Amino acid sequence: MKVLVVLTGELCFDGITNSVLNYYRAMDRSGMEIGIVSARGTNEEMRKNFEDIGCTVYPLENRDSCPAKYFVQLIGIIKRGKYDILHAHGNSATLAIETTAAYLAGCKVRIIHSRNSFCEHTKADKLLRPLMYATYTDGFSCGEKAGKWLFGNRPFTVMNNGKEIDRFLFKPEVRKSYREKLGVSVDTILLGHVGLFHRQKNHPFLIDVFEEVCRHSGQYKLVLIGEGEDRGKIEEMVRQKGLTDKVIFLGRQSDVENWIQALDIMVFPSLFEGMPNVVLEWQLAGLPALISDVITKECGIMDTVSYLPLENGPAYWADQILHTPLNDRENTKEDIQKRFIEAGFDIKENAKVLKNKYIELLEKSK
Repeated sequence: MKVLVVLTGELCFDGITNSVLNYYRAMDRSGMEIGIVSARGTNEEMRKNFEDIGCTVYPLENRDSCPAKYFVQLIGIIKRGKYDILHAHGNSATLAIETTAAYLAGCKVRIIHSRNSFCEHTKADKLLRPLMYATYTDGFSCGEKAGKWLFGNRPFTVMNNGKEIDRFLFKPEVRKSYREKLGVSVDTILLGHVGLFHRQKNHPFLIDVFEEVCRHSGQYKLVLIGEGEDRGKIEEMVRQKGLTDKVIFLGRQSDVENWIQALDIMVFPSLFEGMPNVVLEWQLAGLPALISDVITKECGIMDTVSYLPLENGPAYWADQILHTPLNDRENTKEDIQKRFIEAGFDIKENAKVLKNKYIELLEKSK
């Protein structure tokens, strides 16, 4: 069984790439060949992660700059590799590029996997919807909201963004070590955010919220994990507000599961999301999370997640942060583990479900 996975974003340490890696790392890959197409850039460390589990990585990287060339190259990869299944991840009907290429290359099973509940290329999305609907065979999504966005009333299968549960559970020794790396005192409360510096993540609002927090208390610092096109703008915003000594820019980290152990409260005021992986990870680590109410309620596995309206403004969010109690993370680990398994977010089980689905769809196509 040959599966070609297409990541229409960058192959990097973002939520989607990590979710895909987690699935194939946990999967019984016997009797399978897996190819990974990177359409918008390739982080070499992440590429090695896929190659280490036996995947072949195709760094095309020209989907935006030269879509016609990308389209022809993709057809060639599918034909030469004799791939049985296309599994393309994205958030708009531009996925028609991948499904049409697979159709022309003779690939029988053409899966599109909705990863968000919004797209920025609205004109292209509207234009390409008929072609996408005509050329895909099966729909997956990371959650109900993301599925409804791309498929409407058409059927789709929700594939949970499963996690290696033990990897994220609270570890007091890791917390101590990583707080020492940050050089913060025991009584400092660390607010955290993990995500690309991109309009979607709403960093300017987050900085305004943190400024309000600092008006009322000197006990807090903000830790930002991630890279992205807007990082420079946010750094300048922090300088202008006089918060440089209060905001820590950690950049991209390959061991995020360790860094979040050091944090105390997570803040996530996104403008739109599909099923955000990071919110699941924060809950596994026992962290309270204040997130925008546009985000699907499906990601609130624990009662430590609070949904806040963006329209209430930074002062309201700051007040909620200041009144958020710190969790007893050591004594809630067993309950967290149990709840996540019951909710269907154990990656070992999720990976079995995905492989069985591949087999089922392939048999059906014959």
